[in-house]
Amino acid sequence: MRTITLNTSDTLQLPIRQPARAFETARSLPAPALDKRPVVLHFSYSIGGGGAEAMLMNLAESLDPAQFRSVVVAINAKPWIPQLKRLHEAGVDVHDLESTAYLNPRTLARLRAVIRAERPAIVQTWTHHADLVGGWAAKLAGTRNVVWSIHCREIHRNPGDSDRKMAFFRRALSLSSRFIPKRIISCSATAIEDHAGIGYPRARMRWIPNGINAGRFVPDIDAGFDTRAELKLPPNVPVIGYVGRFHEMKDLPTFLRAAALLQARVPAAHFVFCGGVEVEMTEEERGLLAQLPQRQQVRFDSFRADPWRLYPALSVFSLSSRTEACPMTVIEAMSCGVPCVTTDVGDCARLLEGLGTVVPVRDPAALAQAWEKTLQMGATAREETARESRQRVLDRFTIAHAARQYAETYAQLVEVGS
Repeated sequence: MRTITLNTSDTLQLPIRQPARAFETARSLPAPALDKRPVVLHFSYSIGGGGAEAMLMNLAESLDPAQFRSVVVAINAKPWIPQLKRLHEAGVDVHDLESTAYLNPRTLARLRAVIRAERPAIVQTWTHHADLVGGWAAKLAGTRNVVWSIHCREIHRNPGDSDRKMAFFRRALSLSSRFIPKRIISCSATAIEDHAGIGYPRARMRWIPNGINAGRFVPDIDAGFDTRAELKLPPNVPVIGYVGRFHEMKDLPTFLRAAALLQARVPAAHFVFCGGVEVEMTEEERGLLAQLPQRQQVRFDSFRADPWRLYPALSVFSLSSRTEACPMTVIEAMSCGVPCVTTDVGDCARLLEGLGTVVPVRDPAALAQAWEKTLQMGATAREETARESRQRVLDRFTIAHAARQYAETYAQLVEVGS
């Protein structure tokens, strides 16, 4: 066992199964004695930093522990201390492979050892790279039930990947999808069509929208004021916020061009970027940032362990993405009662259904105009939008609702395979 020490005044000891010394044989990680529950083993690169990882966390916390024993295996879990704490408190076993690459031979050996030791009834993989690597590892280790997941419409290129490598990867996914996974769960209805178009078997795919803990993401005026004070934002200024990775698919240049247009018309407008810091922006993005009429009214906040305290500080939540699947951040903002403006990509319009505004991709003028119109909403209209947005989340997009559908899928596989 390895322990993680938090950088606080207190020390939290987290039992994380660690492979470095005793992973050479499966015997080093015996399954719990007399525990007859089917094991669902989740495999991912990380446990934080994106929507797929957030959904993994939510699901692992929410699956009925009387029905399944949840295990999480991550290529690199160490940086995500709050997430480790959450999993520990939920009774989820975590195996940290302590690596940086899927295809490192030592990493693959450790992954196979964990799978053989845990003897999962189901291996659930998260994101395309985890699907291919984890799916094959599970099959070779004797696991009959593999479930892939789709959390992005595109198969993304990692830095340094050549066109030839990407073509091979896409082809490998397409071919493997036909005989590795028993089920393929997509958080996005739109993404199902995209993947069917590249050869994924439509009959094995199921749409289960992302779900959040709506008891955590709530309208909270006090949290909003506290977060504004923390970020040195005046209490009564309009604030447009973004939450997410600084990735090219998020199209931050369009966001920044729209920000300049809005500040020219609404000089008091402030902006918050949560998910990265300025130095992580591209040269183009930093150049656009410098051109804002009120550059000093922009705040950066890295990934927070408590994003539910950030959303209530926003007047508008917005995405300018060129592509999305089912963005968790939109659901979180809706649950907190924050009006949303997004580009018309993926399932965004399906999530909002008229309660927010969708605009064309790569159209800064339309984005800025939608922000300005949303800021001009009267108190009554804003309150009604907040109430209806939260109710939509409670009706359709809670983690309890999603977890029931995942559990139903898992139970069907276990029953057929028994």
